[in-house]
Amino acid sequence: MVDISSQIVNINEYRLADTADAFVDAMTAVSDRTRTEGESGVLHYAFYVDRDAGTAIGTIVYRDAEAWLSHHRIAYEWPEMGALQATVSLERITFLGPTNDEIDAMAEAVPAPVVRCRTLAAGFSRPG
Repeated sequence: MVDISSQIVNINEYRLADTADAFVDAMTAVSDRTRTEGESGVLHYAFYVDRDAGTAIGTIVYRDAEAWLSHHRIAYEWPEMGALQATVSLERITFLGPTNDEIDAMAEAVPAPVVRCRTLAAGFSRPG
């Protein structure tokens, strides 16, 4: 059984600053690199775009707070991440699960509202 009580679900809401196609291309490059060279504690990585509304949402599940931190330390060094950031503006960040002081400080440095719900009330995860 997977212990989900230490996992962090990170939901990022974006306004497109470029075309939806530019976002999809940039996000595909970041996703591909995350899968092949990124932090192994990234358990789920999915991004969606609403072409009509000019918005996008990403959902990422991290094994724990250290995996979140490691992912950000690694990925923000990649040119693909800079290219992605040029296509969007971050509108809101939501954290579900137990973040820590370092994550909170990094999130607070972003000029977007941050929503937190730190304690898992109930739930489960099925493999595959």
